[in-house]
Amino acid sequence: MDKVRCGTCVGEHDLSEMEPSYTYPDAYLAVPPEERSTRTTVGNDECRLDDGGTSDPRFFLRVLLPMPIRGEADACAWGVWAEVSEAAFVRARELWDDPAQYDEPPFQATLANALTCYSSTLGLPGEVTLSGPATIPTFTLANELDHPLAREQRDGVHPERVVEWLFAHLH
Repeated sequence: MDKVRCGTCVGEHDLSEMEPSYTYPDAYLAVPPEERSTRTTVGNDECRLDDGGTSDPRFFLRVLLPMPIRGEADACAWGVWAEVSEAAFVRARELWDDPAQYDEPPFQATLANALTCYSSTLGLPGEVTLSGPATIPTFTLANELDHPLAREQRDGVHPERVVEWLFAHLH
């Protein structure tokens, strides 16, 4: 994709260098800011939430949700968070710097962000695949899922749909 003139700011944006992304899982943002230092542990690629003993801790990994673009060689990827089990979280951390992490089978996860341009994406099921220490894990929605996001991930999207996503995140 090339540069596109933005109707909001009238500037030109190189869409090939942009992807929609989320800085934190939604559950992290739901924790009151004054409690985050005691109830959360968050980094660039992982997040753990504790509810102070009232429930089990929750675990999240930063992942890419690849979306094929029809007519393009490269996909667009949403930068999102996936909620995983404690065992999967521990295993991913064990393998984080291992060059052979791609040998690890995918593990179950759920989407941990409500994506702009879609309804009801929080909690959609799928799986996380580790691919190597220099790459971000990928999240693939469950194949049997009948949701617009899952259908678009399976079938691909037109470049205009990507522009819609990007402008929604840009401004």
